[in-house]
Amino acid sequence: MRAGIYARISKDTEGTELGVKRQEQDCRREAERHGWDVVGVYTDNDVSATRSKKRPAYDRMVTDIKAGHINAIIVWDVDRLTRTPRELEDVIDMANNHGLALANVGGDIDISTPDGRMMARIKGTVARREVESMSRRLKRKFQEKAEKGEPHGYSPYGFKRILDADGDSVATVRRDVVDEEQAVVVREAARRVLAHESLRSIVNDFNARGIHGPQAPMWNSTILRQILTRPTNAGLRQYQGQVIGKSTTEPIYSSETHDQLVALLTDPSRRSNHVGPGFKYLLSGLAICGLCGGPMRRQIGRTVVSTQTGNSKRQEPSYNCSECFKVRRKQAPVDELVSEILIARLSRADALDLFAHTDTAAADEHRSQLSALDAKLDIVADQFAADEITATQLKRITSRLRDERVQLERLLRAAQPRTVIANLAGGDVRAKWEAMPIAAQREVVESLLTVTIQPSGSGRRFDPEDVSIVWRT
Repeated sequence: MRAGIYARISKDTEGTELGVKRQEQDCRREAERHGWDVVGVYTDNDVSATRSKKRPAYDRMVTDIKAGHINAIIVWDVDRLTRTPRELEDVIDMANNHGLALANVGGDIDISTPDGRMMARIKGTVARREVESMSRRLKRKFQEKAEKGEPHGYSPYGFKRILDADGDSVATVRRDVVDEEQAVVVREAARRVLAHESLRSIVNDFNARGIHGPQAPMWNSTILRQILTRPTNAGLRQYQGQVIGKSTTEPIYSSETHDQLVALLTDPSRRSNHVGPGFKYLLSGLAICGLCGGPMRRQIGRTVVSTQTGNSKRQEPSYNCSECFKVRRKQAPVDELVSEILIARLSRADALDLFAHTDTAAADEHRSQLSALDAKLDIVADQFAADEITATQLKRITSRLRDERVQLERLLRAAQPRTVIANLAGGDVRAKWEAMPIAAQREVVESLLTVTIQPSGSGRRFDPEDVSIVWRT
């Protein structure tokens, strides 16, 4: 018999592979007892048999079985091979179709016979039950940690892990503290986003400066968005996608900053990424040709030599139609006209009412109610830790408070400004407009105006009447 040894261990916390090595040694002794030749060893270290993730060595072994390279498997126990009845049936099918033999250390299971298959199925069912029981215990444990505000898993970007006195067990994790070197990056990104700079622009800057990303060296917009909308940054604990109270983790910035970031980055009208990396000018791609309806593109100035006099003249940068090429206007006066119209309109007294859609008093009230709810959750957690209430009571109370918290978060976001326009309207609009990055200015234009550049005779001076500006309803 040409045998393959399959060894697997779910967790190898130290990375030494000692568990799978011991399995291989025992399996080699089992092969000698049977008189089988070991022609291959297939090892999946630190890989679970119950998850959907791939097991490369297992898949390679199955391929070798079907190719006839091996006709026997030796495992330490059946649950090393699989813990799902569905996969066990696949092994039994291979025994029927390819004459596969199976041996396990400490006892033989002949899957070529009905009794052997029955024993294999019984062992597989028992293993599956243990997996489900373990899963239930772990879920309850993770929920309890979340209710206490304790972190779980790896410490996220911007934080570093603090362990208890023993410092060698994940179960002892109680809190994360701010990693100042990484937190500086998170705060800078938050400040720039709130100043209406696009995620792409920030990411490109971080990469150009050589700032290492959370996992890989390079940043991207998706990773940055995920980091900036993370409740942990504001000292809040999230469980199964919902904020359930305060966290033991130190905050990087305030809950107000977190609320503003979430409101801005989840706003459906946010179009900063729609602008694209090639648009560096206010109306390029936004303004429309009044002759053919094509998009206007910005062109650099060029030197034109007269065929009659031979004199040269430097043309200024302009917006030209990219389709019919028959309409052209100088860029500077068109940009100035559009900017002045926007500034004038957003400076009027009714601009905040039209564009802000915010209720400061309501937002403050919702924040106060959220703080009160978080305080209640803290009290309930302390009571459970002191055995003053039962786990059932804790679950009932926290479930109700969490539902209230989710509703308050929705009301808070509804009461806050949700677009770049809302923050631009009112006050010193001119100063805010001039301080905006070009991507944010373009977002305002695209949201509020339709700009059409009409054709005019050659050599005419710039006439504002040749630029049609229509407010979007």
